[in-house]
Amino acid sequence: MYSIDRLGFACYDFGISPEALLNTSTISPERSANLRKLAELMNTRHKNPFPITDPLLSCYDLVLASEEIDFLLKLGTEPYSYEKAASLTSLPESEFREFFEVLVGKGFIWPYDSPDSAELYVLPGIMLGWFEVFLSGGEETPEKREFARRTDMLLKSYGKMNTFPLRGIMNRRSRKAGPHQSILIPGSSPERGKGRTISVGKTVDSEPARVYPAGTVEELIERQGDGDNFAVVHCFCRQYHKMIEQPCRFEQPPQSCIAFGSLGRYAVKHGKGRSITKSEAISLVRELQAKGAVHQVFHKNEDVNNPELAICNCCWDCCGVLGSYNRGIIPLNFHSYFEAQLPDSAKCSGCATCVDFCPVQAITMVNEKCAIDSAKCIGCGQCELQCPEDAICMIENERKVFLPLIKKSEARIKD
Repeated sequence: MYSIDRLGFACYDFGISPEALLNTSTISPERSANLRKLAELMNTRHKNPFPITDPLLSCYDLVLASEEIDFLLKLGTEPYSYEKAASLTSLPESEFREFFEVLVGKGFIWPYDSPDSAELYVLPGIMLGWFEVFLSGGEETPEKREFARRTDMLLKSYGKMNTFPLRGIMNRRSRKAGPHQSILIPGSSPERGKGRTISVGKTVDSEPARVYPAGTVEELIERQGDGDNFAVVHCFCRQYHKMIEQPCRFEQPPQSCIAFGSLGRYAVKHGKGRSITKSEAISLVRELQAKGAVHQVFHKNEDVNNPELAICNCCWDCCGVLGSYNRGIIPLNFHSYFEAQLPDSAKCSGCATCVDFCPVQAITMVNEKCAIDSAKCIGCGQCELQCPEDAICMIENERKVFLPLIKKSEARIKD
């Protein structure tokens, strides 16, 4: 049976003790160099590469055997077939199948959408990538808890760069890289792309036709078609916070992220999620919206011009993106389609519900009325959804929203 040292959760499944799993001894120079090479390969999937630091390599070290590292380095970044992958080892087919499935389960092998529908695979990114898949099944083994602890240490280590002048460098790099995710509003959007007549007294050249992107989460779900195109998986962010004794402040359910197409089928096939229908997906997001979820869309290679892969339905507490911003760890860079406005301040009762639910503190109370900072608004629609007086509305305003890294003293969450 395929079973060797340092196999991550596979070792635990095959009987290796939890004590052996949690061994955090110093990584050898050779192993460290190979882990770094693998991280560099996976970093090519990101528009804004991750800093490759010791805490990141510690996460890799916990879950990968040396044989697995060597194998992934041989595969590189190009798409490959199962047969090509098998040819790179001397393992018998039955043992290689097990070896391959373990790497799939760990999130280091993802499906690749081939133009000719061939079954191909590819090495994913780091985060969004193997991090999310590793915890998406919801298991809480000793090794997964240790992985959650190391993930927390990793993110907090990035927060240590929140000092002058590093803060300015991080902000400049993030702004230059451009948006990584899109933000969608919850409910029905105004009709977009419709022509309108404007009397100007002269002939005006028309704009070229354009395809309007989905501005609401329900629009995006509708576009994915029917059949087995959807899977719900455990929220990586909420799961790792739960395992380090930081339960969700919004009490969101653990299974809440939705994967599409080949990624969704991959999740179901390998036990990382369960298949749901389109109507179930819409019902789920409505439930999550009511409890404060913000809808981030993840795109292939973290490029908002690429096809959508999944919807993250998370809150400003747990979310690895929004939560890290609120903890003073990272800046934010989103592609947004809407903006919140308060057309008539007289309708505002001053209850401050919108302030509590705004994920980026774009709303403050001024003279007992809410005031919306349009430059900070990411267009998530939570304020409109939660306002008991229907005083706030979302207007269409497609734009890039960059929020610089906040000072530690200004952090909303201090844990």
